[in-house]
Amino acid sequence: MTFNKKNHHYVPQFWQKRFSDSSGRLFGRIGESIKQQVASKETMRGDWLYTVFDSQWNPSDSLENALSILEGSTADLFDRVCVQGRLCTTDDRVELCSFLALQACRHPDIMGRGHRLGKDFGALLASVHSLSLADFMDKMAKFGIVKSEAQHIHHILINHSERQLAQELNELNGLSQQDPKLPQQIVLLAQSEICTQLQKMEMILLDAPPGANFVLGDTPIPQQDLSCGFSVPISKFVAVLMMPTSLAKITLARRPATTAEVSAINKAQWDNALQIVVGPSAAVLETL
Repeated sequence: MTFNKKNHHYVPQFWQKRFSDSSGRLFGRIGESIKQQVASKETMRGDWLYTVFDSQWNPSDSLENALSILEGSTADLFDRVCVQGRLCTTDDRVELCSFLALQACRHPDIMGRGHRLGKDFGALLASVHSLSLADFMDKMAKFGIVKSEAQHIHHILINHSERQLAQELNELNGLSQQDPKLPQQIVLLAQSEICTQLQKMEMILLDAPPGANFVLGDTPIPQQDLSCGFSVPISKFVAVLMMPTSLAKITLARRPATTAEVSAINKAQWDNALQIVVGPSAAVLETL
C-alpha cells in the first residue's frame, strides 16, 4: 500500500490545461488580481485531499490513484468531445455524465459538508426516543430515507436506550474527517446516483463563437440544485449545457453558443468560484 502523493487536485490538471493559450500559458484571476501566468500544478488543489486510512490508521494513495486512472480516461473523452462540430455518441454522453457526477462529489467543500451531514444524521438517530414515529419518518425523509426504511430503522433504534444512543453519538461527533469510520471521501459514493440523475437531463454541447473563449473556475459544478440545470466548460472552446427535460428520449445535440451564452457561462464560473478562475488571456478574465 503506497503513500507518497501529497498534491491532490480536485479539478484535474488535464482539464485546467485546456484553458491555456496557444503557447501553453494559463492566466488566473483571484479577486481583482489577474496573474499573467499560473501553473496548473499549484491551482485547484489541496494537500492529501484523497488520502484514505485503514482501521489501523495506515494511510494510502489508493483513492488518489483510482482518480488518476479515471482522469486519464476522461482526458481521452475530452479529446473526442472537443472536436468542433462532432456529435456526442451515446457512450460519450454516459461517460461525460459519470465524470460530471464525480466532479460534483469530489470538491473539498462537498466532502466536508458530507462529513458534517453524517454527524447530523447520527444526531437524528440518537433523538429517536424524543420523536414520534411520524416525526422521525419526516426528518429521515430529508436525508433521502423512504418511509418503509425509516420505520424499520425506528424499530431497531427504539430498542436501544437513550444513554447508549447518546454514547454512540458522542463517539461519532469525535470522529475526524480522516477517520475510516466516517471519512470525508465517503461522499464520492454518491457519484453513481448523481450520474443516474444527470443522464435523465438534456445535454447540449456548445461551441464558442470565433473570438470568444470559456473560462474555468475552481468550483466548476454548482454545489446545489443540479436538477434545475447548469453549465460547465470543458475547454476554452467547448461547454456543456445540462437542462431538465420531460422527454422520454434524450437527444444528443451540439450547436454554436451565442456571445451572451458564453458571457453567462463564464459569469457562473466566476460567481461559483471558491478562489480562482483560469482562462487563456487576461482580457477574458477582466470581463468577469
